[in-house]
Amino acid sequence: MNKIINRKSKLIYIALMSFALLFSCKKILNPDVIDLPTDANAITSAADVDKTLAAAYNFLRIVVPDKVFLMGDMRANVFSSYSQSSNTRTETLIATNTSASLLNNGGGDWNGFYRVISQCNLILEKIPTISIYDEVARKKHIGEASFLRALSYFYLARFWGDVPINLKSVDFSNIPRSPQVDVFKQINSDLDVAIANLQIVYSSAEKAVRATKGAAWAIKAHVAGWNQDYASCEKLCDSVITRGQYSLVTDTNNLVSIFVGKSTEGIFELNFDANLREVQKNRVYNRTLGRPYYTDQSDGGGGTENFLLSPTRAQLEQLFPAGTKDARRFSWFIKEYYKNSKVPNDRVYFGKYRTLQSKGDTTSQNINESNIIITRLPDIMLLRAEALASPSVGRTAEAITLLNTVRGRAKAYAYAGGGNLQDTILLERKKELIGEGQYFFDLVRTRKLNKDSKITSTDWYEKGAWLLPINQTIIAKSNFVITQNDFWK
Repeated sequence: MNKIINRKSKLIYIALMSFALLFSCKKILNPDVIDLPTDANAITSAADVDKTLAAAYNFLRIVVPDKVFLMGDMRANVFSSYSQSSNTRTETLIATNTSASLLNNGGGDWNGFYRVISQCNLILEKIPTISIYDEVARKKHIGEASFLRALSYFYLARFWGDVPINLKSVDFSNIPRSPQVDVFKQINSDLDVAIANLQIVYSSAEKAVRATKGAAWAIKAHVAGWNQDYASCEKLCDSVITRGQYSLVTDTNNLVSIFVGKSTEGIFELNFDANLREVQKNRVYNRTLGRPYYTDQSDGGGGTENFLLSPTRAQLEQLFPAGTKDARRFSWFIKEYYKNSKVPNDRVYFGKYRTLQSKGDTTSQNINESNIIITRLPDIMLLRAEALASPSVGRTAEAITLLNTVRGRAKAYAYAGGGNLQDTILLERKKELIGEGQYFFDLVRTRKLNKDSKITSTDWYEKGAWLLPINQTIIAKSNFVITQNDFWK
């Protein structure tokens, strides 16, 4: 009997130790999408893959709008509170580029992007195991998962620089940060797979809100531009413009329709549709809109203009000087509030994302149906103009033509020369893409943060001031295999 008891005790001990070891080894990159594979979450058909992809898009929809607006626009000093001393939202301090302001606003947390990545890893692992699979659907699914993984890694690399590369859906190991050069190799590899497998057009219901060949070209163009490979960037932009079947929205009086979603110029965007249960509380909207759009004051915004985030009057006049003609002044900003004496400090509502669910409850804030734009045609046209105007390409006449095409749609005066063409294109991107999370990336890519942000040190790039700090919790949970960015040590 004692032998039997001893044997049982040993088995229980081994089981407990195995359980403890298994779960103590789970590190920060472990996905919460799937823990240990079971029959309940197995992917066995093309329909299962499509559902799992829908979840990946949803995970991206959760992480991107908030993160990219704060770190792409707020960090570039484009938006601010009414006052720097009172009624100041915590987001306002992001532009000061201090560790506390960035970490307190989620700037140290990359887990949302890895959640998307782990979902894509799972999909790419399971697709080869499915025996009955329509070839068009199979290629589409491979292309979409590869695209979403590449896009997530592109955000990670632009925010944190060296980041861990995880290509497994379940991984119990500590994964150190990989050099940016290797991260970009993985991004380009995934985008090449996406380009090879995706079509230019699918159904109208999927327009712009599911990955396509054009979307993959566009992101790969941005990757090339980020790495200052302007020759490749220009060619990829040209593919988007000439082969992607996109066109500018021509109704200048209804430019806000772009953000309703699925416009003719939409390349890739995050879909928000109440009918599809995609509407969620997203603070991009209530940060920039007050009454009558939102009435809930529970998080310090929405119901009162005292907490509104918007450009200052001086910033607006830099974009749209008095006396100049530009339809975007009253399209991107709500005209009724442009000169409203009841709004303190002469600030205005930023209104790109003001499409609300019909008869929605404004107190819940789960009402906004505007799509979040990742990239659209004017973005790629101006990126190509930037590439063409670069010394390595040097085709300035073509750059000016593209610049004036974007200006012409807004009924703005054409650029006729003078000044610095590259700076003019950068300013045009700020005018056109404000609030779309692009401008901080633009300033880093062009090495001009010291000209138009609060990061003014001449050696900001070399020291890594442009990178975000990594949350200490992430570092600790990796058993310190993941290290802090040098600037924030």
